[in-house]
Amino acid sequence: MTVWLEIIPLRDCILPPFTSKVARTAFYYLTGVEPRLGRRASFSVLFREGKPLYQQYREGRGSGECSRGGGVLTAKEGERLRARYSLLVEKAPLPPPSSVVFQFGAAEMVAKVEQVEVVDVHELRINVTRKFSVRFVTPTLLPVPGRGPLLKAMGVRRRYKLLPDLALALGLLSHDLRMQGVRVVERGFGEIYKWGLRALCEIDYDVRPVTVLYTVKEGIPSVERGFTGYVAYELLDPNSMMAEDLRRLLAFAERFGLGKSRSVGFGHVEISPLQ
Repeated sequence: MTVWLEIIPLRDCILPPFTSKVARTAFYYLTGVEPRLGRRASFSVLFREGKPLYQQYREGRGSGECSRGGGVLTAKEGERLRARYSLLVEKAPLPPPSSVVFQFGAAEMVAKVEQVEVVDVHELRINVTRKFSVRFVTPTLLPVPGRGPLLKAMGVRRRYKLLPDLALALGLLSHDLRMQGVRVVERGFGEIYKWGLRALCEIDYDVRPVTVLYTVKEGIPSVERGFTGYVAYELLDPNSMMAEDLRRLLAFAERFGLGKSRSVGFGHVEISPLQ
């Protein structure tokens, strides 16, 4: 189930540095369900005129992308922001109410439901063309399998890949879904990863690493470093059964994201065909 929201502040307000917290709060007021659903849910950041609202972090000071004034994210009274949440559920739930007024900190906002989509996970697919692009809209955090114990032993903070690796991202997504008992595809991490290395050819890209401020606790910033931008791909093996797995996983990724922490808005991706 995917729900697209319009969120309207009822007065000028300050937004959190990573604005998916607003979408999570709106979800709670709309459904009465705590947004603690793990990776079976994904809450996007807020979008202003198509641009994601989150705060970057540079040289020990926050500087906001799409922010207003001094690096602090703000929203004006009456402006129309947008967000999206997706859920994996056992059966189709009742649709949420059309709108609700909710509190986020000191701010009062209205959340309006614009669109609701309910699809069986086995029917999800994107009919990607031979050439297509993946736009990494919010910072994507791609962990490297097996690296965790090494980092822990060395006392090094977690590290993620700062370059896109679609084969790795889709393999990780497939593994994660299987661990949750959701069989979007039958093949596991290894098969998808090896096939993707052969069949997905990068033909263009514009990617940059970013450090994002997620929150501040007791004056200490919590930050994550990932990448944003786009990569254009050519699918060299469009007629294989693995290509059908690709179409299913990309459709899932568009609704739930790629990589780590996609449940809170990281790894938000958009897929589009290339001429």
